[in-house]
Amino acid sequence: MRLPSPRTMTGRIALILVAALLLELLGNIAIAAWQERELISTEKSRRLAERLVIAERLAMDTPAGRRQRIIADLRTDGLTFNWVPATVLVDSSASNRQLRALKGRLGEMAPRLAEVEMRLVTVVSPDGKRDLIGTMRLADGSFITFRVSPYLNAPAPFVVVMALHLLLIVAVFGAALLVVRAVVRPLRDLADLADATGRGTPPEVTIGGPVEVQRVAVAFAAMQARLLRIMNDHTQALIAVSHDLRTPIQRLRLRTALLKEEEAQEMMARDLADIERFIGSVVSYMHGNASEEARLVDVAAIVMTAVDNAADAGASIDYQGPDELVARLQPLALKRALGNLIENAIRYADTVRVILITQADEIILSVEDDGPGIPPADREAACLPFRRLMTGLRRGGESTGLGLAITKAAVASLSGSLLLDQSPRGGLAASIRLPVR
Repeated sequence: MRLPSPRTMTGRIALILVAALLLELLGNIAIAAWQERELISTEKSRRLAERLVIAERLAMDTPAGRRQRIIADLRTDGLTFNWVPATVLVDSSASNRQLRALKGRLGEMAPRLAEVEMRLVTVVSPDGKRDLIGTMRLADGSFITFRVSPYLNAPAPFVVVMALHLLLIVAVFGAALLVVRAVVRPLRDLADLADATGRGTPPEVTIGGPVEVQRVAVAFAAMQARLLRIMNDHTQALIAVSHDLRTPIQRLRLRTALLKEEEAQEMMARDLADIERFIGSVVSYMHGNASEEARLVDVAAIVMTAVDNAADAGASIDYQGPDELVARLQPLALKRALGNLIENAIRYADTVRVILITQADEIILSVEDDGPGIPPADREAACLPFRRLMTGLRRGGESTGLGLAITKAAVASLSGSLLLDQSPRGGLAASIRLPVR
């Protein structure tokens, strides 16, 4: 039957603390018992009880002058006996658990021993262990003395005792840490769900764990549904508007072509191209987090194809890297990120170089140009959507402010990072770092 556990986080943490303290206490008791363990067996205790009864009978039947020799003959392995007319031995059984237990066992094995006065004490033997010395009072006031060697084990060295206590602390701490990890697992799962929200298929929120975590999970599930619904509505609205704008743009293109003034025709065609490019950028940005299955692709082939397409369009661009580089990733996201970097570089610079290398556990794809670059203070802002920097354009019309934002979103879907730095050519060096898979 499974015992009920506290429902609240506070109750579960308190239970863990109590269990850890209890384990520590039991461990200390076990260590103490190990240090004070008895070395006398049940059979040896029985022999001691039998010989004490025999020694009492012999002593009372023998004159005082001959008692010592007769009693000494009762010795056996680990047990020695003697008779003395008087003794100064003090009983320590009242303050010693092992001695009290031994006195009780001797009384059970020989009921006569429970009726007589018996004194027990331990002394350190030459080998470091502890011997038992005891006396039994006879009816005439003399004493039977006996010695059990060894009775208790030698005390463990201080270093050994400290090592045992440290190991106990580590074991209790490790067990408590594992239990705490299980208790806070719902919080970690909730954090993973929050991080995954908005990236492809919405994750399902599981309601579980302590009461506090359940309340947070319920609130998060409702908030997630609202956010995803709002995001989807905005995305669909922007895509619908972008799609609807393409038809009037095409009509405007046809009417522009009918204009007789070449200068006005060229200006209107340029404006229409900017509008169409802006619409395409918006749609691409809205699709930036779309889910895509990773598969084995030739990264070098994708990069060389993008470079060749740009060169065919008239750009001064070249490629430096291997002819083949196979990795598991989302190809569309890579094409989207690389395409935007190349397009930005061509718009701002005269010459562009695309470099592909592998380093340690990373694939590094860099696009370097000789354009004006981006000042270090503006590089973070340049990756924000719809953020246009005050940099003069060389060609291609006005910037949409979405190129680097689209690239950053695509790189994030690849579990990579986008770094902006100064190019050796004097312009911008945009590097995509992807984990090797």
